[in-house]
Amino acid sequence: MSNVSAAPDLDFWEFVNCGICHLEFVKENGTLSTVPFWLTECGHVVCNSHINPDHSCSECGGQGVQLMPLARELEPPMSQWFASAPTAFDAVGYALRFQMNMMANLLRYFRKKYIQYRPLYDRLKEEHAETKRLKKLVDELKLENQQLRQHLHINNGDERTLHSNKRRRVDEDVSYAGHRTSSPRSTASVPTPHGPDRLTLPPGHHPPHFNSRQSIQTYDSAGSQQSIA
Repeated sequence: MSNVSAAPDLDFWEFVNCGICHLEFVKENGTLSTVPFWLTECGHVVCNSHINPDHSCSECGGQGVQLMPLARELEPPMSQWFASAPTAFDAVGYALRFQMNMMANLLRYFRKKYIQYRPLYDRLKEEHAETKRLKKLVDELKLENQQLRQHLHINNGDERTLHSNKRRRVDEDVSYAGHRTSSPRSTASVPTPHGPDRLTLPPGHHPPHFNSRQSIQTYDSAGSQQSIA
């Protein structure tokens, strides 16, 4: 393969000719033909002698085609149709190498960033999972706290009611005890005298006459006599 000589550059303009009469666009001496050539929008080349007045293509019969004068200097993309294939391949190869280098450079950059930030990503992933777990725990604690508050509020209400009932019962007991202790004490301190049973004399007996000044003879514990008025 190393002994094979490189092929000379191929000038495609040497093969451009009319599609009907095959008149050459470039003569053997390298000069252009004096006959005008036209390029159809359907991709055919015809000389001025084979232009149809009805604007149809003389080679394929396409109707209403547009024509443009053929020259060596054409605007893209028509100019690429007449470029040398090896040259076009070289241009394509250069463009391909340029684009591949750009993409490879970008891929190497992102690969470097990936290796750099992968530990941070793993740590943030773990922290995110821990944050979700803590958030769930906080929600559970909030719910439990709310339930305990409600339970405490109910217990406080019951306790206040119980204290109120106990206080009312104590007040009633104290009031009742006051009335109960005042009456027996008053009756105990001031005994109610009970008189002797009434004596009834037999019929025909007169009641005795008591003199208020008559003394009553009594004896004390020593045996001495005392008089009581």
